[in-house]
Amino acid sequence: MVQARRHIFVVLGLILFASCVYAQQRPVLMNMVHHNPGEPMTVSKYLDPSFLKKEGYGAKVFFLFDAAQFGVNWQLFDKTIFPNGDAGRKWVDQKAALFDKEYTETKKQGLKVYCMIDMIVLPKALVNKYRDIICDGKGRIDISRPFTQKCVRSMLNQLFDRFPQLDGLVIRTGETYLRDAPFYVGNNPLLHGLNDHVILLNILRNEVCVKRHKDIFYRTWDFGRLHSLPQDYLQVTNQVAPHPNLYFSIKHIMVDFWRGATTGKMPDLHDFKSYWINEADEYGVPFNPCLGIGRHKQVVEVQCQREYEGKGAHPNYIAAGVINGFDELESYQKIVCLNQFRNNWRYAGVWTWARGGGWGGPFIGNEFWCELNADVMARWVKQPALKETELFRQFALSKGLPLKEVPLFHQLCLLSARGVMEGQYSRMGNDYILWTRDDAIAGLQVLKSFFDKIINGHKIEDYINEKQDAVETWRQIDSLAGELHFKNDSLNHFVRVSCKYGFIKYAIMATAYEIMLRGYELQKSDRKDFSSLSGLINKYDRLWWQWGRLKKENDDCPTIYARSSDYGYSGMDKTIASFRVK
Repeated sequence: MVQARRHIFVVLGLILFASCVYAQQRPVLMNMVHHNPGEPMTVSKYLDPSFLKKEGYGAKVFFLFDAAQFGVNWQLFDKTIFPNGDAGRKWVDQKAALFDKEYTETKKQGLKVYCMIDMIVLPKALVNKYRDIICDGKGRIDISRPFTQKCVRSMLNQLFDRFPQLDGLVIRTGETYLRDAPFYVGNNPLLHGLNDHVILLNILRNEVCVKRHKDIFYRTWDFGRLHSLPQDYLQVTNQVAPHPNLYFSIKHIMVDFWRGATTGKMPDLHDFKSYWINEADEYGVPFNPCLGIGRHKQVVEVQCQREYEGKGAHPNYIAAGVINGFDELESYQKIVCLNQFRNNWRYAGVWTWARGGGWGGPFIGNEFWCELNADVMARWVKQPALKETELFRQFALSKGLPLKEVPLFHQLCLLSARGVMEGQYSRMGNDYILWTRDDAIAGLQVLKSFFDKIINGHKIEDYINEKQDAVETWRQIDSLAGELHFKNDSLNHFVRVSCKYGFIKYAIMATAYEIMLRGYELQKSDRKDFSSLSGLINKYDRLWWQWGRLKKENDDCPTIYARSSDYGYSGMDKTIASFRVK
């Protein structure tokens, strides 16, 4: 009997051990809604932890200004930072009460609670009081200073003590948003080079992973070096010992969430700034070369509402490209997709941004196209052996689409990826990747150097024809939308309206591109007669009228682009106006 009991205990122990190993190996699947900084909060079902649980997510990532650091009152460190009755203290206490409610609701759904926080952001009162031992000579918070490190350690301990619901932190460096944090100051901690990453990482590892057994996801997004240059990534990460709770979080592409034709080779990269500004337009946007290297586990970031590509206002099916590789990466000789990366021992899961990124519009009232990307990505994480077509089929059927129409819907979505690529990028290179983002489109001021290459290479007609091919692709998408019959009538209506939206948008972009390119050629040849452009300009105006009418006549139509908006440069409409015959 005793021996039988021992046998049972051994078996149970093995089962428990196996289940623990499986739990450790189960890929991370977490989601975040990225609110526009300084603007009204995004309304989304992806904020609802019960919906995330139903969709199979394991964690919710709270955005920057719902992060626990803003619910810490610093009384155990220095009572003068946020004293009772102070406006800052009232703000912090209100935040803390809200966080308690939201974090607890998330934990009740069985999800892990993570916060994305900017490093380094500290209370203004703290920095002002201890400026001489916190800041460098330029007034920037300096992580290399011992007292600054003490402050960061204290902040970490305070936020985990105050919010025991927290399972970990997502750390962001490189950008610092303070728009919704009125009582705080902050800056990028990298003041002395890559070693500042090492200092910060070792503090986070020791205080959070080692002492508290909580998770750290260290985002590599630093505008280039740690994020995109393998030699720099390894230089930093090799100085940080691996830990089961330490992950590096990396965007799936080398730069931002862009696309661009790749030549199949890369320059010898030592200065990423040069690549970001100049060479990405020539060499393209490959899969991130830092994925699959080094000593640490890696989580892949996927933006489902691409801020440079319509923000969910029209179809833009990127999930298939992320999973299997975008068409333009076929000639690239390294890893091009998640299906190639997932068998690497470093692969630890996926972090989707179901909503958000960037600023401004277009604003959407229906999340369908964002949900498509997020849903297929989530299904892939849970069932990576299934083909993308099957994952897509599951989503389409869940939305009430008849089985016989699923191939048509899949065709429409794959066409959207091609239409976006050719409509605003180029398969021939020499395209300005930042031509459009959010709800603004650039003008000739920033396109001249690219147009010079096109004109000097006698490729004007090739580039114009490519944009017209994109219009025909969107015309086909618009037609296919009318052949789909989702069970929900309002969804049917939105799909048709948003596909029409995409067709008009890319027809405007193609027409504007042709006007600007041909107009610039006339300018370069000192011909000042722009009358040959009048027909194209009339077409451009008609298309804008059609876009405005689509919005006016359909309540579910996303907001259209800002015709006169400037995104840090002179906009498209201003350039078109310069070619109008007076």
